[in-house]
Amino acid sequence: MKITTDVFNEAYSSFAKEIFNVAYGYLRNKDDAIDIVQNVFLKLLSTKEEFNTLLNIKYYLIRLTINECINFLKSKNYKMVILNNEIIMSTPQINNDDELVKIANAVMLLPNKYKKVIILHYYDSMKIKEIADILKISESAVKKRLERARTFMKEIIERSDIE
Repeated sequence: MKITTDVFNEAYSSFAKEIFNVAYGYLRNKDDAIDIVQNVFLKLLSTKEEFNTLLNIKYYLIRLTINECINFLKSKNYKMVILNNEIIMSTPQINNDDELVKIANAVMLLPNKYKKVIILHYYDSMKIKEIADILKISESAVKKRLERARTFMKEIIERSDIE
């Protein structure tokens, strides 16, 4: 199926919130996540690819979102935003739930291949099979990455408790 106006509208109404959740899971910033969602759906509109089902469009959108987030995180603009967010997070009003902050920080410190599976599994409630399809890896690789990511996160959180 080609991306017609009707197909685009159906994809947007079906997947926009989920795409936002993926972007927010990576960026932890609502405004940046909204920008990523807009970019991803603009790319969907201009794609020449043909899709078999709406589910294929969903997987395509998630892959685009992950790539857009990674590119954004590499950009200079993001590095400036991080400094501002660190200042905001250190204020007493916002830093009221230490455990959630520690977990979010631990996720952000993970290598990308582990961060992807954690965000898709825990933040977007995706099943292991869905993650494997999106990332084009085996289900056992997804399970192993989740296991390693949890181990890394535990070490990161324990280190932050000591310091």
